[in-house]
Amino acid sequence: MAQFVIHPDVRTTPGDEDGSVLINLESGMVFSLNGVGAKIWTKVEEGLAFEALLDSLAQDYVIPHQQLRSDLETFMRELEKKGLVRCLT
Repeated sequence: MAQFVIHPDVRTTPGDEDGSVLINLESGMVFSLNGVGAKIWTKVEEGLAFEALLDSLAQDYVIPHQQLRSDLETFMRELEKKGLVRCLT
C-alpha cells in the first residue's frame, strides 16, 4: 500500500473548500490547489495511506471507483514530480 508523505521543505496555507497554496522552500516554487486538491492534501497531512485516502474520497464524491483511483494516482504522482510529496512504499 502506497504511503505518501509531505516533503519537509513544503509549507501550506490552511486548506478549505476554496483551496490552498503550497510553497516549496527548497525550490522557491509556489503551487495552488483547488478545493478537492486541498482536501487530499489535508488527508496526506493526517497520514492517510493511498487506499485509505481513496476510501475517504469515495465517501465524498460520486464517481466510478476506478476513475477516482486513476485521478488520485495521477494527482499524487504530479505532487511527487513537483517535489511536494514523497512515496515511501
